[in-house]
This record gives sequence, C-alpha cells and structure tokens, in this order.
Amino acid sequence: MSEQVPDLPRSVQIIGRYKILVAFMAVLGFLGGIVFGALNPPVSGSKALVVFAAPACPGGGGAICGGPMFSPAYIQARLLKTFPSGVQVKPVTGNVLSVSVVAGTPAQAQATAEAAARTFVADAGSLSYLGEQPSAQIIQPATRATGTTTPKQLLGDGLLGAVLGLLIGIIAALAGGRTSIDPVALPRGRGVGATT
Repeated sequence: MSEQVPDLPRSVQIIGRYKILVAFMAVLGFLGGIVFGALNPPVSGSKALVVFAAPACPGGGGAICGGPMFSPAYIQARLLKTFPSGVQVKPVTGNVLSVSVVAGTPAQAQATAEAAARTFVADAGSLSYLGEQPSAQIIQPATRATGTTTPKQLLGDGLLGAVLGLLIGIIAALAGGRTSIDPVALPRGRGVGATT
C-alpha cells in the first residue's frame, strides 16, 4: 500500500482561498487570549524570614515555658486570623521560619509579606508566661515579588490565542477545501476529447 505525498501547492491554494476564515480565526484567538488573560491574572509571591526562639523554663530541664502558647504554630494561628488568605508560615531550618504570601500583584505580595512578618514578631513579643517571653526577629525582609506585568502578560496570552486561532483556521480551511468537488477529467478516447 503506497502513501500519497501531500500536494503542498494545493494546500497553500486552499489556505489562500480561505484566507478570510484563517485571519478571522487568528483575530478571534487573539481577542480570546486577551479576555482569558484578563480574567485569570497572574499571581505573585513574596516571603520574609523570621527567627523564632521560645524561652526555656528556669530549672525546667529545657522544657519550653508556656507550652503550646510559645510554639510557632500558636503564633501562626493568630497570624492567620489577621491574614486569612494567602499567608503561610513554614519552618526553614532550626528556628528560622518563612512567612510566604501569594497575592495578585507583586506590590501586594511584598507589602502583605512585610506586614505579616511584622505581625508575627509583634504577636510573639506580646506573649508572656511567668515573666518569660519568646523572641522573634525578621532576619530577611520580604523579597521583591516577581511577576509579569499585566500588559506584557495580556500581550503574551493574546499572541498565544492568535497562534491557536490561526492553527484552527488552517485546519478548518484544509478540511473545507478537501470536501470541495474537483472538476471531472474526461478520459481521452475515440469521440471524447479526441482531435481529428
């Protein structure tokens, strides 16, 4: 069974015949990409590092004074009441904790991470048990959040949509062109197309 080699010039002719459809699909894809990008804005993240140390009870053999109240988990629960969404506190190494924030824009993410880290330090300093207090200190301020600027992101989404629309337009043009009826070629023979 032999495979037919595609006729490239015929394909190009079909696409040329349906160029308005192909262009329309590309424009429609571009607009669809922009709408999709506007409805799904990119998120940005930022984080600050905090060192947290709970005091040991005097004469307690290394036990932590205040029990769970002096644990990072307790302070994290208080922090999540102030910042209910997008804030996470995770241990990094030893007593170092990461306060991470996810927000819509880089500026929002960085500002919220800074505020959350300051709130964590303030909450830790407000706790007291038998005259002992945990200590918390910001060792790395909130990092500058990285994210794509909105116009650049929208243009990228629009171009991706245009490419997708262009491909769909070409496929539709080729499918429509293959279903058109080719002119009938009459066989040469006696009385039919023969010259005398």
